Amino acid sequence: MLKKIFNDIRFSPVYRSAPLGMTNQEDFLNAAAVFETKLTPEKVSAKLKVIEKKLKKNPPVRFGPRTIDLDLLLHGNEIRLEDALTIPHLRLHTRRFVLQPLLDLGAGDIVHPGFDRKLKTYVKEVKRQECKKIKIKLD
Repeated sequence: MLKKIFNDIRFSPVYRSAPLGMTNQEDFLNAAAVFETKLTPEKVSAKLKVIEKKLKKNPPVRFGPRTIDLDLLLHGNEIRLEDALTIPHLRLHTRRFVLQPLLDLGAGDIVHPGFDRKLKTYVKEVKRQECKKIKIKLD
């Protein structure tokens, strides 16, 4: 579905990680994607929400089990702190299962617009969080 919207999209390997917060559920599968777009962050976010709706994202509780969760992590150097859209993602720099896939896509030298540090510097701080690469190809 993402490839139909963003032609040049590239996907990271998939990682398995334990759930955070509500821990009595199955492990999560995580990946990242990178693409260029002229769409505004609001329009990208709206397209992601359409996909989530089509795939029936409907967790019974916050951080509960869900079929899909698509987050807009970064949009260039933009910073938005709004109710409807926050970029960069508030917890981007604190989650290895987000950072590792981004590094796999070559995003390690991207500077976090809110903190002026390269993304790769955060990985050392979240090494204790386990995430294991698994063999699933995203196409």
